[in-house]
Amino acid sequence: MFFIFSRVVSKEECESIIKYCVKNTKFSEATVLKKGEYDVDSGSQGRNDPSIRKTDIAFVKPDGQEDNKINETAWHFLEEANNRLFHYNFTNYQPVQFARYRDGGHYGWHQDSTGIRPGGETRKLSLTFSLSDPKTYEGGHLEFYGGEKPMQDQHIKDIRDQGTIVVFDSRDYHRVTPVTQGTRYSIVCWTVGPNFV
Repeated sequence: MFFIFSRVVSKEECESIIKYCVKNTKFSEATVLKKGEYDVDSGSQGRNDPSIRKTDIAFVKPDGQEDNKINETAWHFLEEANNRLFHYNFTNYQPVQFARYRDGGHYGWHQDSTGIRPGGETRKLSLTFSLSDPKTYEGGHLEFYGGEKPMQDQHIKDIRDQGTIVVFDSRDYHRVTPVTQGTRYSIVCWTVGPNFV
């Protein structure tokens, strides 16, 4: 289940966010978790495994005016989608993650939440915000699992459009296909709330 805000952020604002984040954040190689671990924010360190995930990430913590603006944009659309469709109980938002996919960068099928975590809280909603103009890269498709093949629903065909935001249940399986040319920049963010029971 997902909610799409098509082209809600202007090209100029997307380009401004990319420029700001590239200049003011420090990229690190994204990791994956070991079997039995729940989440990086639970204290797990994860491991590098480019066969599963190959991308650079940086967190945009809400510390300054521009950082706050980027986080608040993501949080606004998470809340709006929740009010319109999901109606989940959540207690907070996690800081925005700025992602760079290039040179075969991808993220295989995964969930952002398994639904139940120690400590009583889990990720509930996930957000992906397409920052790059899709004409500047090839590949890098966000896909949702729909049984034996990725969903080809007409409603999700334009997720790549610059300035488009999609919000979905964090338990949904999804992936980013390999970027074969150019660079794909995006923002991801999550809500956290009481475990699903």
